[in-house]
Amino acid sequence: EILNMLLFSLFYYRKAATLRPYDARMWCAIGGCYLALNKKSEAIRSYERAMTNNDGEGVATQQLAKLYRDGGEFEKAAQCYQKHLDMRGMDANVDELEAEALLFLGHYHKDAKNYEIASVCCSRLIEYPGPEKEEAKALLREIRSRTDGDRRNKKGGGRDASHVSFNFS
Repeated sequence: EILNMLLFSLFYYRKAATLRPYDARMWCAIGGCYLALNKKSEAIRSYERAMTNNDGEGVATQQLAKLYRDGGEFEKAAQCYQKHLDMRGMDANVDELEAEALLFLGHYHKDAKNYEIASVCCSRLIEYPGPEKEEAKALLREIRSRTDGDRRNKKGGGRDASHVSFNFS
């Protein structure tokens, strides 16, 4: 792999996977080779196989989430990111991979109108020193404005624009 001899690496990782078919690390290595060869569907299958074999390091969940996100399968990406966070636990300090997962889940749940879950994801990023912190703050402000607007509309205090007509002639 280091020498960019990906087909040779893939050949030997496949051999290793036949000897140790339940070792998630072998399947992650195969997925990495496929990813480097730009064979995304094969990479997805390899990482899924690694997940079924209990990838304790979280490599498979993280890579699968990225592949699903890039492919537009946001629900599957959210499931993978959530599984990755569940493996790490809530007590762990937020690192770069967790920050990416939390930010994605914050946006995902905001778009799904699960504001409470989105707020929890963003709140965990407040202590993170990277640029994700500022994006999480902005996302929290947006969530608060949406929830305040929803509360006002439910109480009847919101503005009703149904009687307004526009004439663009």
